[in-house]
Amino acid sequence: MAEKKKFRQPEVDSNTVAELSQKLLEANARLQQAERERKLMLENISHDLRAPLTAIRSAIDYLNQKNTDCGLQSSGDEMTQMLHLIDNRTRTLEVLISDLYYLTCIENGSDELKLQKVPLSQFLEEYFFAAQIDDKYSARNLICEIPDDYDAEVNVDVGKMSRVLDNLFTNARKYSENGADIVLGVLDEGQLSTFYVKDTGKGIPEEALDHIFERTYRVSGARTPDGESSSGLGLSIVKGIVTQHGGRIWCESKLGKGSCFYVELPKA
Repeated sequence: MAEKKKFRQPEVDSNTVAELSQKLLEANARLQQAERERKLMLENISHDLRAPLTAIRSAIDYLNQKNTDCGLQSSGDEMTQMLHLIDNRTRTLEVLISDLYYLTCIENGSDELKLQKVPLSQFLEEYFFAAQIDDKYSARNLICEIPDDYDAEVNVDVGKMSRVLDNLFTNARKYSENGADIVLGVLDEGQLSTFYVKDTGKGIPEEALDHIFERTYRVSGARTPDGESSSGLGLSIVKGIVTQHGGRIWCESKLGKGSCFYVELPKA
């Protein structure tokens, strides 16, 4: 029987290990710098694109007004149809570029928070009241589940946290049918305060829950209503804002029963 050869571990010079480690560190630093430059370039591009879009929007509004003044605005008129098409496509671009600029500002740290201590219940109830009188939600059943004695306070940028609610309420409306419930409520857990936005809509597949906060990720088969403009960045922006506040966000969902988004924030 042939004698088995003994495995001999190759000797590695300590200088070689140090050299390889240094090269890896340098490569990592270059990658991080390239990523910072990419994000900054994206921020600059999305900012610069807003000016020509503003000019296009002004031109569209002017032509629409001229059409109306001349009595040419009818659904069958070719010019009106073309203007309607341009208007819709421009609106889509406006939403995309605005959201892209906002998200890159968050990621680059160039969008600072203006924090103030607020009673969480008051902040949420004021938003809920505004949603109740908003025509967008007239076909939904809005429910507020905030106890009268809930007294937790949080440090938030009111404008940015309102944007979080805007996105969550908009998603709840887009992916639910007329008559569906949209619920705003709170949980109290020690040093943390949690609010949630729950709907009785279509729900999200379990395999998609880990990806819904990624840029441009859209659940397979999901469709927004006709005429709705969406960048696909809404939940990425939501996560960015919540992370800025030192909080976290997650979603629980069941197909055919609806979804619930939880936002957890440190108490003030």
